[in-house]
Amino acid sequence: MNAILESYKPKNVRMLFIAEAPGFNSSGDLIQHFYFANNNLFRTIFTAFELVYGSFDSAQAFLFFFKSLGCYLDHLSLVAINRSDKEERKAGRQKAVPSLAARLKSYKPEIIIVLMKDIQKQVVETLEISGIDTVRLLEAVPYPAGSDTNRKNYIAEIASLLRDIEIN
Repeated sequence: MNAILESYKPKNVRMLFIAEAPGFNSSGDLIQHFYFANNNLFRTIFTAFELVYGSFDSAQAFLFFFKSLGCYLDHLSLVAINRSDKEERKAGRQKAVPSLAARLKSYKPEIIIVLMKDIQKQVVETLEISGIDTVRLLEAVPYPAGSDTNRKNYIAEIASLLRDIEIN
């Protein structure tokens, strides 16, 4: 898995998208990930980029374009977070802060887009712990789940950010 993620990581991460955690099954196997092009995050970010940059021939073409702009997607937690227990979920998020802070030191992004408002607090904390001073903008958008309206609003917010931010 790390080799796949590394292959999509740009030399200079300019815009870092941060989600909560990748999708694991009950056996602990990673089954859904943005870079597998098989989850809701991928579909909605892909759509937002198409609205701004035009259509892509394939998921692979999009992922290479995403990388060419200096964009990268990482997660607050690299391990499964129990989504069914609110307190365990909060604890899992908090436990992930030091690891993401260490990764931020290597990325040194200019822009951070938090892909779930509920994790914005932890992302801000990771930024403070990391001590990096390269971030000029941190924005959070609501996660695109629960309804088609939420999905559409998420796509519109990402597209609006892409139009407002000069990354190309």
